Amino acid sequence: MVITNSALDLIGKTPLVRLKKLSESVEANVLVKLEYLNPSGSIKDRIALKMIEEAEKEGVLKPNYTIVESSTGNTGIALAFVGTLKGYKVVIYETIPGMMGQEKIKIMKNFGAQVNVITPKEIDLLKEKSVPGAEIELPGRRICLELEKNNPNVWWAHQFSNPNNVKAHHETAKEILDQTQNNVDTFVASIGTGGTLMGIAEALKKELPHIRVVGIQPASSKETMKPRRPYPRSDIKGGIVSDMLERLNLIDEVVRVSDEEALKVTHMLWDREGLFAGVSSGANVYVALREAEKLGKGKNVVTVLPDSGDRYLTEEHYVT
Repeated sequence: MVITNSALDLIGKTPLVRLKKLSESVEANVLVKLEYLNPSGSIKDRIALKMIEEAEKEGVLKPNYTIVESSTGNTGIALAFVGTLKGYKVVIYETIPGMMGQEKIKIMKNFGAQVNVITPKEIDLLKEKSVPGAEIELPGRRICLELEKNNPNVWWAHQFSNPNNVKAHHETAKEILDQTQNNVDTFVASIGTGGTLMGIAEALKKELPHIRVVGIQPASSKETMKPRRPYPRSDIKGGIVSDMLERLNLIDEVVRVSDEEALKVTHMLWDREGLFAGVSSGANVYVALREAEKLGKGKNVVTVLPDSGDRYLTEEHYVT
């Protein structure tokens, strides 16, 4: 047994598990990477550590600075975990209001962050209950932009446009390649900031040029993401998503998944596979199973289970 010196050393190196019961009707293997086993409970630990440590190296994040970010929850939790452990004050603008965000708010506060809850008008306009983070986080990002401009001791993580968000997932992809012995035919992941999908896709396609990469966005999204098509960008919008969609031969397709579809598969992960993952995991597996139907025996479809089900106990919705 190896003894670690810090909880930060436990980030990454998550297991890859083959689904058995949920994939009984398909010949291909459906493999899920258990990212909810990261210390704070989500895949966002990877990017929080990478973004903070690179900012420290570049000298733009210094002792006694305050870290700020707009989040639908998981990045806020991860920044609270990593940032406070490293001695920074962390302020999160939480954009999932009401009962939907209760668990995430409590976890952030327990890690030591100051949490300011924002109720975006966009929430009331959603056609269904899935929540597109790329759109809902905008009010919080406006606040972070102003704080960054007016206070030299504030470091905004810029998760939606920070290149280290993408680079952190090159390591995630290396783990997938090692675990599958370079045998991946399709990779599937939900799109929030785009960092997970772009970072993993870049590294996988470098080694496996013919791999198929499928992105997922909530059905409630107002703006459709299409590969090789422009996506709006500004100081608070676009960023990684725009770069990712404009790149040639990176993302093959983006599909939409409803709240109902994601929830159904999430519950099946819990009671049929024993994997207590969050609702975006259900969306990912829903699409992974559809992709597996197109492939034959011995082929591998890989996806990630981004967060834990313990942050959806009060209210369950597909949030990116």
